[in-house]
Amino acid sequence: MTTITEFNEVQRLHRWWVWLAVLALNGLILYAIVQQVILGNPFGNKPAPDMVLLLIEAFLLLLLLFVFSIRLKTSFNEKGIFYRYYPFQFKTTCIAWQELSDAYIREYNSFYEFGGWGIRLGTQKAGRAINTSASSRRGLQLQFKDGKLLLIGTSDPDSIQEILDQLMAEGIIQKRI
Repeated sequence: MTTITEFNEVQRLHRWWVWLAVLALNGLILYAIVQQVILGNPFGNKPAPDMVLLLIEAFLLLLLLFVFSIRLKTSFNEKGIFYRYYPFQFKTTCIAWQELSDAYIREYNSFYEFGGWGIRLGTQKAGRAINTSASSRRGLQLQFKDGKLLLIGTSDPDSIQEILDQLMAEGIIQKRI
């Protein structure tokens, strides 16, 4: 087997409304802390104790770090496909090329086909999906020899298609009919 082109991709969460919600909540509680704890002006009609405000802000900062840490790492080499969805998967998953009966790039709608983004368990017809909210609506559809399906989202479908073309030329993956 000749060496295929290696591919590495890291995708992050790009849902603007998630970032807006987390940042807005952080901003509101920080404002309350400044008003109440630093300036001594009670925040609201029934102000929470200072310690409660500080604990809420600590939680919201942890939530912000959690949202920032979400990423999907995908890589390909001659052995197969490797992916890990931080922080939800503790170790990288490897799919050997020999486990697949088909692999191709396709258009998809994560919300309608899988109910959203992340590690999704779609219908039996759609299979599973692993994706972030990447700007591309194209992903790598994998069909395993046992008939199961997995879609891996990508923001670089053209590079993946080049690798699939190499694999098809070598006969490792069969061409779609």
